[in-house]
Amino acid sequence: MEITAQMVKELRDQTGAGMMECKQALIEAQGDMERARLILREKGAAAAVKRESRQASEGVVVSAVAPDHRFAALLELNAETDFVARNEEFQSLAKELVQQLVDTGFKGTLDEFLQQPSQSAPDRTVRQRVEDLVARIREKIVIGRIATFSTDSTGCVDTYIHLGGKIGVMVELKAATEAGAQHPETLRLARELGMQIAFGNPGYLTRDQVPQQLIEEEREVQRQRAINEGKPAQAIDKIVEGRLGKFFEQICLLDQGYIRDEKKSVRQVIEEFSKTVGEPLAVSRFVRFRVGENSGA
Repeated sequence: MEITAQMVKELRDQTGAGMMECKQALIEAQGDMERARLILREKGAAAAVKRESRQASEGVVVSAVAPDHRFAALLELNAETDFVARNEEFQSLAKELVQQLVDTGFKGTLDEFLQQPSQSAPDRTVRQRVEDLVARIREKIVIGRIATFSTDSTGCVDTYIHLGGKIGVMVELKAATEAGAQHPETLRLARELGMQIAFGNPGYLTRDQVPQQLIEEEREVQRQRAINEGKPAQAIDKIVEGRLGKFFEQICLLDQGYIRDEKKSVRQVIEEFSKTVGEPLAVSRFVRFRVGENSGA
């Protein structure tokens, strides 16, 4: 059967594969378009196996939020190079997938999400959508991780993306009432805290959440530091506790200095917003993704 230029173009439009690859697949399939697509898919899968050992440490973090701010999602899509991470098709796929998380209210694991039917191509799974892009771009591409927050009527969730997608943050706030959760100032606080977390990179919400072992290790580090500095023995305990306070200010969100006014703590800022809203507001949880943290993915 003659393989025409139109047939090659049609297969290329459907698969994104190179012209010569499409022509060869059509020759091998004797002009059967469906068989040619399968051949290209199989070759793409074989090439993907070879890419598994490569490191995908570049990429983008994207987010989506439900209109009522009761559900939100973060997704990190990774590639081998920043060039691909800035590719329009790569960025589009990332946004498509994170929106699917919100549209479907997905609350499962990453492995479970990969098995879900794609919203844009119901005959393909999410995993296959990613594999399709791998076949076209010829670089290792993986969903590094996902996170979703779901809250009730007295809750509010929002996201913040920093540095063009290099850092993504998701925050959940709780109010006393539904009206408080939907108050414009509550939503503004969620965004402010997103920026705070992106910049300050806290590991914990409060001091109570810091593992005791980590506290003891830091206490010993500061004790040895004070001794090496020649501080008086009777003053060492006080010095150590003072430096521990600085340590908590670095790693605990509520103890951090507010990025817009270092004289205020984040805890004080939340109290100020609470007064404006007319009811107590509190941070329930947060998550922060930075591209490449899971670079072994």
